[in-house]
Amino acid sequence: MTFRQPLTAAMLGSLVLLSACATSQRPSGDAPAPPQLEADSGVAILSCGSLPVRTTFNADQLTLEAGSDKYLLERVRSGSGAKYEVPGDSATSYWLKGDKGMLVIKGQSYPECEPAGALLLQAGEWVVEDINNGGIVDRSRVTLNFGNDGRVSGIASCNNYTGAYTVAGSSLTVSQLVSTRKACIPGLGEQESNFLKALENVSEFKVSDTGALVLKTETGDSLTARLQ
Repeated sequence: MTFRQPLTAAMLGSLVLLSACATSQRPSGDAPAPPQLEADSGVAILSCGSLPVRTTFNADQLTLEAGSDKYLLERVRSGSGAKYEVPGDSATSYWLKGDKGMLVIKGQSYPECEPAGALLLQAGEWVVEDINNGGIVDRSRVTLNFGNDGRVSGIASCNNYTGAYTVAGSSLTVSQLVSTRKACIPGLGEQESNFLKALENVSEFKVSDTGALVLKTETGDSLTARLQ
């Protein structure tokens, strides 16, 4: 496993959690769902200047991971967009407008937060849930791990693979793919072949409103994955 950026799936564990015991007066009425995200859930990985940030939405709450710290915020009223604050501490807030946001931590304002490109890919292990809009074989496992060394690796279905990748904005290129040669049962063998073909020809990526990573090729093939 390659070393990753500070923003990884491991950050979901033992980090500083503010406001666990704080109380707040909730505004009356139901607030609309955050723009660009489903009402119940959504994940975004952003860069606020040089600070890596991961936001996870759950109804009217927002878990914000900034660098090595973690905060729990709640939705408050705002004139536009969707604003979240640590209960009882308005000096820590995140104001979402579209796919960008403004971050303030303990009174310190950060540059506008924008989708994070390669940092997004490096957030952790992505588990593939769909290949070319056909799902995947039951109980099979296909994974993507993008290291900060420019290498991608994982499980293709029954074999391990590795390769190189480059990112430019939302463009993604994968090259030099190689895999082990273990024999596969027919169903897994076909799935593995389709996965590796799509991965080798991927040209762009995005994160859906529900936090899924979607890789697409110029010929219409696609891979959909979620963080483990």
